[in-house]
Amino acid sequence: MVAALLLGAGLFVSAGQAEAAATITPEKMARIRSRCVENQAALNRLHQTDAFLRNDRGNLYRTISDKLMVPLNRRLASNQLDGGALLTITADYNEAYTKFYDQYIQYDNALTKVLEIDCTREPVAFYNALLTAREKRNELSKTNQTIKNLVRQYGTTFTDFKTAYDKEHS
Repeated sequence: MVAALLLGAGLFVSAGQAEAAATITPEKMARIRSRCVENQAALNRLHQTDAFLRNDRGNLYRTISDKLMVPLNRRLASNQLDGGALLTITADYNEAYTKFYDQYIQYDNALTKVLEIDCTREPVAFYNALLTAREKRNELSKTNQTIKNLVRQYGTTFTDFKTAYDKEHS
């Protein structure tokens, strides 16, 4: 249930209502208390899964840059070919990766904070921390999408570059 809030289902309130978190209703507090054990278990599973995914994605994203983009850009430069558009995309990609890495740390810290709160004794603090973690997770998701779009853009730009090069040298 709580994982659904992090995933964007808005179980308790939507992200836009985060300001109202301090005025959580007694019914919501009772629901948080009654589902505390299940919520903590779901959040622990989410925390473990997200850590694995971040590591897996992080390694993949580093590999794309370090073993594909950078070597290709160097090769183009050493052959005195104009790969300026590819260089720009690579720079944007590396900036987005750094942002992804930093945002993941912020999200992980926020989720860890949620897991440290006893939701039976402190439902409001738990709820507020959960909203913060959800916001951090949404920011991370947007950056992840930016990285995916940059990979697609790099592929399209390379294909255009290759087509133009083939036409010139045929």
